[in-house]
Amino acid sequence: MAAIEFSSVSYRMPNAVMALDDINLRIEEGELVAIVGGNGAGKTTLLKHLNGLLKPSNGEVRIFGKNTRDSSVAQLSRKVGLVFQNSDHQLFSESVKTEIAFGLRNFGFSEGEIESRIEEVVNYYGLADMLNRAPMTLSGGEKKRLCIATVMAWEPSILALDEPTVGQDYMNKIKLRDVVKSLLSKGRTVLIV
Repeated sequence: MAAIEFSSVSYRMPNAVMALDDINLRIEEGELVAIVGGNGAGKTTLLKHLNGLLKPSNGEVRIFGKNTRDSSVAQLSRKVGLVFQNSDHQLFSESVKTEIAFGLRNFGFSEGEIESRIEEVVNYYGLADMLNRAPMTLSGGEKKRLCIATVMAWEPSILALDEPTVGQDYMNKIKLRDVVKSLLSKGRTVLIV
């Protein structure tokens, strides 16, 4: 079974612009796929279909065989971790710690597991000294690392990264590469715009 399958997917935006037009795409479990194209080509729109933030105007999107129309964004997000291109559109909590804990709590992790996973990701992504800071006070690169850490904390089966290296220095780009390699070694699926 494919991890991701788009069958004749079209999406017309509210302003009547056709953002996706008859897309057919099949990505197997464990694949690494890069999505490239110019500004306005529909890359981000395509990613937002993976976890149901957008539903196709025509056609079907299936995640592990399940039509996204039959699942909530919350249900799909447990399987598909999406890191937005603009971190400010993803962050909303009062502190780095509560930002990371939010998804874990909603997915039913125990408080002990939440604390353990928070500690693991903040140490790995260099955010340990920022646990009590408001996410919106972080630099652009720190915000991007927080968004990645937040998604990585629940270990989704599919990771979709929208321009993840923006604002990252060389060492953090290497860490991201290592995260992708680790996910692939575990049979996870990764999409990178």
